[in-house]
Amino acid sequence: MRPILLLIVLEALVCQFARSLFPDTYVTALLLLNSVLFLYYLLRQSKTTPLFLIFITAFFVRLVLMFIDLDLFRLPPHSGDDTEAFHLEGVQIFTDPSTFNDVVRGTYSKFLGIFYLMFGPERILAQFFNVILGVVAVVILAKTLQRLRLPERYVFAATLIFAFFPQGLLLSPILLRDQIVALGIVYTLYYMVRWTEEKSGWYMILAYLGYFVSTMFHSGLAVGIIVLLVYFSFYSHETRRMDFEPTKVQRLIFQVLIVGFIVYSFQDVLFAKFTHVSENGQLFSGMSYDRGGSAYLNGLTVTGPADMILYSPIRTIYFLFSPFPWQWSSVMNILIFFLDAIFYFIACFAIVRSFKLIRQHPFGSVLFFFFLLFALNAVIFGLGTGNVGTAIRHRYKLFPMLLIVYTSVHYMRLQARHYFEEVEHRAE
Repeated sequence: MRPILLLIVLEALVCQFARSLFPDTYVTALLLLNSVLFLYYLLRQSKTTPLFLIFITAFFVRLVLMFIDLDLFRLPPHSGDDTEAFHLEGVQIFTDPSTFNDVVRGTYSKFLGIFYLMFGPERILAQFFNVILGVVAVVILAKTLQRLRLPERYVFAATLIFAFFPQGLLLSPILLRDQIVALGIVYTLYYMVRWTEEKSGWYMILAYLGYFVSTMFHSGLAVGIIVLLVYFSFYSHETRRMDFEPTKVQRLIFQVLIVGFIVYSFQDVLFAKFTHVSENGQLFSGMSYDRGGSAYLNGLTVTGPADMILYSPIRTIYFLFSPFPWQWSSVMNILIFFLDAIFYFIACFAIVRSFKLIRQHPFGSVLFFFFLLFALNAVIFGLGTGNVGTAIRHRYKLFPMLLIVYTSVHYMRLQARHYFEEVEHRAE
């Protein structure tokens, strides 16, 4: 990580001179140089040839999609005018840094402003950076699966799905915050596993940091911090299980104080969305309806906490699995169902069906908390989401948690099946 950060700083310094000396060529040179360096990084991170082929193919496919988005037409999940607004506010900060706190689109606009100040107001560089982040997320997910001691074929299959999952392919090359959020979550999962293995305070800090980064870019994830607090406080490395002993409470109190101080200090960033809706009296009204042809559950009116609790299951179901067949009004709806929603349905069904197998996994506790983190965030996003287009973008942020748990459970289920078949064979 430190060499990468150092490289970014050095390139930013070089760009300050190159932009004035070579205004027409520095962007092309920067793209070529970083593509070569990134391919070298992918080679170093690949333990097997099949994984390397996945990584480089994922990179080049995203590059092609990036140029399509820039030169031909905007890729479908551009979220209305959000991509353009993010870019314009980033350019605004580049032009006049004193407007840094005046932008209305939040953290991502400010991030783009800083990025443009470092490398110039070139949209292609920002989208290229998103491409790199998307592929890095694929790499870290593969490393997480390997840390969970899964056979290589399972690592390959899950990495392949994540690398070429349609929403990942479309969200990575465009100018939206979703890829940064997804990468932060993947890093959180990776360092939770590393901490489970080695009990290093450094890995715990990095796990929190990854989740804080994701939350800074989308405050809907903020409630998930509770899951991390419980896991890091009560997991026992001696028994490799959750241990809710009174002696562990002091660990919880210590972390609550530290995390609470950080959350309080950065509450305007971490809870930006909640602050906005509460100040404008929209906390419950925003759960009652949505706009657009893909809106769903328009008949549900949320007027208070009781309605919120009552309707949360149905809103969560629609958030995860829509568009349902009765919502199909176009070919696009059908494609979204079979290329996106059905993956969430199959994975959730398989996990719930074989949930008890998680306890038998050597990393059963961390897998359980992965799924708990997924479920809690699904409920929160379900309450705040009211149309299919928004749902497929937001649920992608949670996809790595679901995919890792599903892959592990699927492996355990096949192991159990082979065990019983062997027992029956011996009995015969």
